[in-house]
Order: sequence, then structure tokens, then C-alpha cells
Amino acid sequence: MFDMKKIMAVLLMALMVFSLTACDSKESKDVVAKVNDRVITVSEYEKTLAMYKKNFEGIYGPDIWTTEVEKGKTVIEVIKEQVLNNMINDEVVYQAAQKEKITVEDKDVDTQLKQFNTQLESNKEFKTFLKENDIDEQFLKNQLKKDMVISKYKENYIGSLEINDEKLKEYYDNNKEQYKKEEVKASHILFKTVGDDMKPVSDEDKKAAKKKADDILVRAKNGEDFASLAKEYSEDTVSGNNGGDLGYFGKGVMVPEFEKVAFGMNPGEISDLVESQFGYHIIKVIDKVNEIIPFEDVKNQIKVNMETDSYKEKIQQLEKDTKIEKHEKNIKK
Repeated sequence: MFDMKKIMAVLLMALMVFSLTACDSKESKDVVAKVNDRVITVSEYEKTLAMYKKNFEGIYGPDIWTTEVEKGKTVIEVIKEQVLNNMINDEVVYQAAQKEKITVEDKDVDTQLKQFNTQLESNKEFKTFLKENDIDEQFLKNQLKKDMVISKYKENYIGSLEINDEKLKEYYDNNKEQYKKEEVKASHILFKTVGDDMKPVSDEDKKAAKKKADDILVRAKNGEDFASLAKEYSEDTVSGNNGGDLGYFGKGVMVPEFEKVAFGMNPGEISDLVESQFGYHIIKVIDKVNEIIPFEDVKNQIKVNMETDSYKEKIQQLEKDTKIEKHEKNIKK
């Protein structure tokens, strides 16, 4: 089972690493986008997509592309669109950097390229991949230089922001709900009603699981040691080996049925049977936390968030001021 939030998070990281753009003038059939007077060619787009796919498959395997992200759309369809949007975004920023005469030294680019080539020497499979996709050293050097210029543009922009402690404290005071820490520490005993393939067991097996769960529930509520019962009977082998301990968790982590009961209990209480997609749970709440995180503990994160939000707004404004054309039909071939 794939966690699509994690997949999309990896996707965004990979796009930042492998963003490649083009500047040659071509006929529209060879162009996927035009940013002011510069074009992004089909060839450049295909190389970008190939590099991204290589990275992504290394994490999730080659079968990930047919996984459905949202109704009617597979991962590969979403990726194709986002790769194009990211390439356009990078070209917009690169042009803005050029207007501000932001440059990087060739020697710094050569140093980065040398490090890349050193790592590449021990990876014959990746060298073959680059050759098969016509990605040569000059191409990599050009793109590396662009990425470094874009990074320098972002650095300069963030450095120009005047975010002092007074502004950080004002943001904190106006958004305290964001820094509310609400967590539960709980243990559980699980009696599964699905197999390892997550398919439901037979009705007979489900009845047997419930009977067993009812029996253990009585013993737990009669005062038997919860951790010992979890070690002996829980079918969640990971937590079971630790006496059912799930540690502290916030909202949105556990399945809804489990979360609703756990957050509604007081420390020391043991729940009735809770049924979820995994089976029957017996939950014991150990501790609860409900507090506002102190300003000093989140000050640095607030600064990062404010810088990130401001930079996003800057990029959005740059895009509004840029003439952008998309030829999406050329990426669907």
C-alpha cells in the first residue's frame, strides 16, 4: 500500500534536484512551453522526466507509475504535468536572476561537476542511463550552472527580508493554534480481521477474533497487566513486543476510529473494543498532552515558514509578470 502524501513529498524534492530547462528556438511541435522569448523543448523535457523517473523508481520501484493518485489519474500522468510546471517555474526564476545580473563562477560549477563525476565513476548503471538518454557532461554542466544561479537568487531574496524577533513574535501571537500540541500516549492490543494482503478474513474467522478480543478485554479491565497481555496476544507484532506501546501521536496519525476513542479517553482508562479496517483494538491511554508550544521553541521554524511563504509569493508575482505558453499536447505523445 502506497502512502501518496509521502510520494508527493518525494516528488517535489526530486523536481527541485532534477529541474532542467531549454533556451533554443524550435518549431511548436518540438516545444512543450515558451517563457517570454525562451522555449523548453520536447528533448529537454524528456531528459528531465527520465532523470526524475530514475530517481523515483529507485525509491518506489518501477510499478509505481500505474498507481492511481486521484480518481482517473495515475502517478505518471500527474508527474508529467508537474515536471512541466516546475521547468516553467525554474525558467521564470532564472530569467529574473539574469535581469538582476546574478552569476556564479565557472570554477564553482566545475567543482560541483567534478564531485558528481567522482560519484558517477562507481555507478556504471547510472552512467549507462545517462548515455542512453543522451545526457552528456556539457548538458549537465549547463543545467548545474542554472540551478546554482536559481539557488543564489533565492538566497539573495531571503537575505533581503527583514524578519526580526518582533515580527516573529507577532506571527506567533496571531497564529497560536498552529502551535498547539495535542498528543496521546497509548498502548493497544490488536486482533486482526484482515490477512497480510489486507483482504478481509472469513466471517467465521472474524467471529473467532471478536470472541478472543472480548475475552482479553475482560481480563484487561479486571486489572491484569496490559503490557503482558499485549505481548502475549496482540497481533500487531511490532507494538506487541513492546507491551502494545504506540508512543505519543497527534491527530491524523491513526485511523479515524482509533483516534476518536483514544483522544476521548483519560490517562489510565481502557476502552471497549474498537473496530477498524485492521481488526479489533483494545486501547489503554497512558498520557495526554494539550499545550501551546513556547515561542522560543518554534521561533526558528516560524522564520523558515515566513521566508518560504514570502519566496512563494515572489515567484507567483514573477509568473504573473511573465508571458508563458504551454504546448501540453506535445508531452502527451
